Amino acid sequence: MSVRSEILLWAHRIVAKKNAHAHDLLEIAADAGIDDAQAAFHKIARMAHPDLHRSSLTADELAVVTLAYSRVAGAYQDFRRRRMQTTRITPIRDLDEPGAAPGAPNANAGIPVPDVPRARSATDGAASEMSSKALVYYRKAELALRRGDLRGASLQLKLAIASDPHSALLRTALAEVMTEVGKTP
Repeated sequence: MSVRSEILLWAHRIVAKKNAHAHDLLEIAADAGIDDAQAAFHKIARMAHPDLHRSSLTADELAVVTLAYSRVAGAYQDFRRRRMQTTRITPIRDLDEPGAAPGAPNANAGIPVPDVPRARSATDGAASEMSSKALVYYRKAELALRRGDLRGASLQLKLAIASDPHSALLRTALAEVMTEVGKTP
């Protein structure tokens, strides 16, 4: 089979997957990590980037390849954003159930709950040990991580540490984020 045929078959297969999940478009497992997604996307880019086929495809064929490639690129960005937004630092949350330990899994863990500011619980150990100014910076770091902004999160954590230099939680969170910053290209 020629390269042209392979590209066109791939493009039509991707375009046919209208409401597919990101991992389906990248053709990886649902529980794959960011490294697997990156490797899959780079493989697709080396094979099917529209610039590689400008001279060998007709205008209609090139439009299909471009559409397929843009869907895959969007899926890759979505996959990265979803994987990176949750696990860098431990969110400080109020306890939903009396007597539950801070950081304990919530009974509604599978249900997305909007992060609505609420009154602090007296039993929330991490928040009660942190100064109010440091807590504000920590919240900003959480928001930066949800956006995938590692450098912004590290800056906010450094400001939180400057506000509360004795917090071990903040230092641990900063170390985790800085480790992730070192991994990114």
